[in-house]
Amino acid sequence: MNLLRLIARPMLAATFVTDGVDSVIRPEAHAEKFRKVVPALERAGVPAALYADPKMLARVSGAVTAVSGLMLATGRRPRSAALTLALVNVPLTLLNNPVWAAHGEERKRYLGGLVRGVSLGGGLLVAAADLAGKPSWGWRLANARRERAAARPVTARVKARYASTD
Repeated sequence: MNLLRLIARPMLAATFVTDGVDSVIRPEAHAEKFRKVVPALERAGVPAALYADPKMLARVSGAVTAVSGLMLATGRRPRSAALTLALVNVPLTLLNNPVWAAHGEERKRYLGGLVRGVSLGGGLLVAAADLAGKPSWGWRLANARRERAAARPVTARVKARYASTD
């Protein structure tokens, strides 16, 4: 692992780890934010079972966020962890920054939070795509096929040469 990844991954993950741990330990504040959007979820037709217990939802979301953040920070399956955080980041950013429901200074504050959340999501997507200098599995597979195809005529000539000397 190079020095940049060694430093950048924990920096990117820190906010998710602290927020996730806080959500697990003190879910009430996080659940209160969620309760504010329940009417919108009902109108959208989201099944009630998904938001029936906001405290448990806050804890589960916090645990997923904290564990994924720790995985990203320590380099354990960093691409999967970053993708998980990016997926969890979308609803959390929208939930924590309801720009559509605010006015004045509060709207400006929420808009700033929304922009920060989108920026973090972009960083997470870059981290999810980071191959650490290794080619992707798709490239490796295509390259192996190309090499086998290029080797077939040579292999056939060698087999033909030794088959005729028997």
